Amino acid sequence: MKLPRRKTVEVLATWIVAARWYLLVIAMGLAAASYELRKDLATDTSIEGMFSPDDPRLVDYQRLKEIFGGAEIVLAVYEDPELFAPDGSGLARLRERSTLMAGIHGVSGVLSLAEINDALRKVYLLGNLLTGGGKSDPLLDLDDPIARKFLDTFEGYTHGSDSKTVAIVCLMEPVETLQIPRDSTVRMMQKYAMEWPEVRITGEPVMLNDGFQFIRRDGQKLNRVCLGLMAVIMLVCFRSLRWIIIPVAVVQLSMWMTEGLLAALGWKMTMVSSMMAAILAVISVATIVHVIVRYREARLKLGHGRDKAMETVFASLLLPITWTCLTTAAGFLALTFAHVEPVADFGWMMVFASLFILVSTVLLVPGLALLGNFDNDPQETWGEGWLESGLGASSWFISRHALLIGGLVLIGFTVLASGMARLRVETDFTRNFREGSRILRAYQFVEERLGGAGVIDVVIPAPKNLDREFLGRIDALQASLRELKLKSSPGDEPALTHVVSFADADRIVRENRILALLTPEIRFQAMAEVMPGFAAQMRTTGPADDGNYYFRITLRTQQQKSAEEQTELIGRIRELVAVNFPTPGGRDGEKAPPEPMTTGFFVLLSGLVDSVLADQTRTFLMACLLIAIVMLVAFHSPLLVLVALIPNVLPIAGLLGALGWLGIELNMGGAMIAAVSMGLSIDGTIHYLTSWKHHRESGISVATSIQRVQFRTGRAVVYATLALVVGFGSLCFSEFIPTVFFGGLVGLSMLGGLFGNLIVLPVLLSVCYGRGAANRSDRNRGRQIDSQTERGVFHRTPVARPDNASTEPEIQSLAAGSATPGRIEMDRDDID
Repeated sequence: MKLPRRKTVEVLATWIVAARWYLLVIAMGLAAASYELRKDLATDTSIEGMFSPDDPRLVDYQRLKEIFGGAEIVLAVYEDPELFAPDGSGLARLRERSTLMAGIHGVSGVLSLAEINDALRKVYLLGNLLTGGGKSDPLLDLDDPIARKFLDTFEGYTHGSDSKTVAIVCLMEPVETLQIPRDSTVRMMQKYAMEWPEVRITGEPVMLNDGFQFIRRDGQKLNRVCLGLMAVIMLVCFRSLRWIIIPVAVVQLSMWMTEGLLAALGWKMTMVSSMMAAILAVISVATIVHVIVRYREARLKLGHGRDKAMETVFASLLLPITWTCLTTAAGFLALTFAHVEPVADFGWMMVFASLFILVSTVLLVPGLALLGNFDNDPQETWGEGWLESGLGASSWFISRHALLIGGLVLIGFTVLASGMARLRVETDFTRNFREGSRILRAYQFVEERLGGAGVIDVVIPAPKNLDREFLGRIDALQASLRELKLKSSPGDEPALTHVVSFADADRIVRENRILALLTPEIRFQAMAEVMPGFAAQMRTTGPADDGNYYFRITLRTQQQKSAEEQTELIGRIRELVAVNFPTPGGRDGEKAPPEPMTTGFFVLLSGLVDSVLADQTRTFLMACLLIAIVMLVAFHSPLLVLVALIPNVLPIAGLLGALGWLGIELNMGGAMIAAVSMGLSIDGTIHYLTSWKHHRESGISVATSIQRVQFRTGRAVVYATLALVVGFGSLCFSEFIPTVFFGGLVGLSMLGGLFGNLIVLPVLLSVCYGRGAANRSDRNRGRQIDSQTERGVFHRTPVARPDNASTEPEIQSLAAGSATPGRIEMDRDDID
């Protein structure tokens, strides 16, 4: 069964090379069509796009936006030492800037000390108070108790405790009702801010907009950097311009076809998918490295002509490349089981891209490699002699000490992997951006000056007409929230820095005897007249089909909290809300009343980071399962599949464990490390085992097969891993920290995979197949082979081929040298 399949591959390889010009034409047609389609590829820049549609946290957040008309807030924050200047100049500047912000398309209203000052003046007039009624700036009257209490209530929202930090709270219109993109509104706000000294624009829409903008630029830069670095590596190692152009063409065609398919399917790019092009470049170059190594051998060692050499390459590599693309796709397919939606979307995108690499390789490589006469003679590889010596020495050492090496490796990785129990996740979303970035500086300023950037919203069903009993319960709940302390938090500071609602404003104005005579509903309507934006965000009706009224309490906390603190805080808030506002059961046949909600941007992001660690384990296990299935189909041996998985699982488990021991927290990029690393490092294993299995089927002993594969296939694995490490290392130039985290750790895992493929894998093959497993054909090859192998030397010995052995031309001598463990001579059987 094996021989016919191999003959079929050889026939197919011959056809591919013969049809190379037609394949190039097909490639150009696909490139043109894909290039046009990809122009319609959009990007999802919403926070909702980072969650599964049925995630309860997302459902509550969308409900909040539906009820209060968007619920997104942007802050314009700056310093003004003259804010409370007696001449009113500080408030005048603030009023001018607030008016400009309110006039921007996409801003539904603003709240600042200027609006509060004007509203307070109107309230005085409404209450027919002579004292203060004629003042233009009541907030500047230090003797006015009502003004003082308004300042205390809104401290942390509209101004800081230092009396010089100023914030303009901009209420954003819902994205669904906007006629222009959200980023146009944000850019206009930033344009105004640039005209004012040291104004910082921050908030959820700004963070997402800025994040996506420079991540988009980041992706383009990373693609260029990645290709540039790997081009340098390819030039240094293989000294050929042609073999720099070919992988670039494969990368570009694969990328365009992937983006064209995504656009045709109506999918959108996400925050994570910005690194797709760079990762695609890395995978493509690693694949082409194996082609280069085999092509060089066929030309330099066998003396084949160009066409024959390319036929030899595809005959020996078409199946391994196919299986590696499938296992890489399987590793990325595991990401689709992640709960973090951008990670799942990225998994699907890379599944398509991995398969397109196979298509692009077949369509482009034969034609471009054989096109013209420029640079068509392969050169000697840099450092090849040293590499051959090292690989020869390693195979000799492994053959003598397999059990010892295996035991030491198992102990070492077990100790490292035990650190996985200590893994923690990064809970501060702002730390996804580099220190010194504009957005991080703005958030840090808000954290320091306004008491925290974390916003939590409590939404409670309210009566149609506000009454004293309801507001009394709100006051009681807010008092409990202000006193809330966390067991998981060091110190005795309150967990919430600010708690505010309409109940606070109502309590203040009730101190006036005339306004106290009015009902709460009338006082609210009066406030809606003088502060419409603020009132609309504090209490409103639900959607048209709802029929309920809702009351909102806005909470503020420090963004930089541990996962335990965030979980406890949200849980405690919900407990207090449930105690003060239990949900009554609906009568038979009646619709149940809505339940109170604790939601907001802070809650949403805490849920995002909570799922990272769970996704890591889930996607890793799924990657192992899916890759095992593909390899079982490829090799038809459960034992060989197990032998293949262990060298790739151990380094990844060791790396994650090392993160735990070092106290390095996982971020969004960490959710993909294990599955992606598994899918990539297994590629070298497949090439290794394919070659080893062919040698064994040719009747060669286990030890000699390992020695030959280690020497020959090992070189391609080393060069491919070098390209992978350099390519993923380029991601460390990113401005988005999860991309840096992902690139750096996957690069390290690739080095671990190299160790697994060149040390652990041959050890396992020796232990599992080399102990008492020599068959009759092994012994018939002669004791001379094994005795020379023991000395690390393998001279060509004429041996009759078994009937099922391949007749493919093979390498005469891959290395020549003295009889030392570091030098090995091999015969023509070394081409698979």
